[in-house]
Amino acid sequence: MRPSLRIGYLGFGAYLPPTVLTNHDLEKIVDTTDDWIQRRTGIQERRVLAKDETILGMAVAAARQAMDDAGVSPEQIGDIRVGVNTWPRFPSLATQLQAELGAKNASASDVSAGCTGFVYAVEGAHNKILVENLCYDRDLVSLVVGVDGLSHAVDWQDRSTCVLMGDGAGAVILGAVERGGILATYTHADGRYGDLLYSDTAFETQWSTNGSGRFSTKQTIARPYLRMDGRKVYSVAVRTMVHDVLHVIDKYNHGNPDPIGLEDINFLYPHQANLRIIESVAKKLDVPLERVYTNGIVKFGNTSTASIPIGYLDPQARPEGSRRTGLEIDVAFGAGFASGAILRKVV
Repeated sequence: MRPSLRIGYLGFGAYLPPTVLTNHDLEKIVDTTDDWIQRRTGIQERRVLAKDETILGMAVAAARQAMDDAGVSPEQIGDIRVGVNTWPRFPSLATQLQAELGAKNASASDVSAGCTGFVYAVEGAHNKILVENLCYDRDLVSLVVGVDGLSHAVDWQDRSTCVLMGDGAGAVILGAVERGGILATYTHADGRYGDLLYSDTAFETQWSTNGSGRFSTKQTIARPYLRMDGRKVYSVAVRTMVHDVLHVIDKYNHGNPDPIGLEDINFLYPHQANLRIIESVAKKLDVPLERVYTNGIVKFGNTSTASIPIGYLDPQARPEGSRRTGLEIDVAFGAGFASGAILRKVV
């Protein structure tokens, strides 16, 4: 039996740092060219944090915009989930965001699922809203943020990674809606591919190696960098994203007297990892590229957990004059390989 409660997006927010780093700028930093970057990734430019900007600051800016858009006060938020990979400390980013917003009634937690963190966080928030309503007759409003500062995590002499990454944040407010909303979610992981895309460890064992049974003091701190086998990631990513799009449709169709197919999907928001990956996914699904979000990777680079919610507000997301309406699918993959998709109806 399907629950009668509809849960969807009440508001949207996004933040992109004003500092633009073009491919021509990168030519002065690392052994690369604008032509090489565009041919292999589709990226023309990306946004990067300035010295006085922070990952928390981006999350706060996107969250506040989403709250204003939804007309929701901090006190009304009962749940905060932040998809993030570049917050190398504790307390969690979500709890620090809660403090900055003054959302004193909210639970708060980070979600670590690679670039799929936003999808995982939306699924978790959706399910909590549903349970709280059905089991406890409580109306819950959730804030979900996807944010990353990948410019902090790349080696700027490694052209296989540094040319890809950008910084940014996106946010949504979830709650009960009268029409449309989230129809199905699907998440999955395959840890066998963990060595294809990962970050160096930020911690090391401090146990003394001289047999004295004492702990040593770390004298130097090695900065953790992002590592990736791009060629192998490409093939797994395409296969995974195609699978997840089809699977979320299958989940919606299970026991549904009015099933849908790919031909019913009006627009696809894939994680903005690489234009070649996006084009391959669209081709395998037989979805015209004009019905697929691509401007994010071209103009903002790979913003990790933020790429899908940034796309919601990107004025260049779709052909000029077209409206957001009908069925849409978000799909992402990331380190782990964690992946997932969301089927939504926009009215």
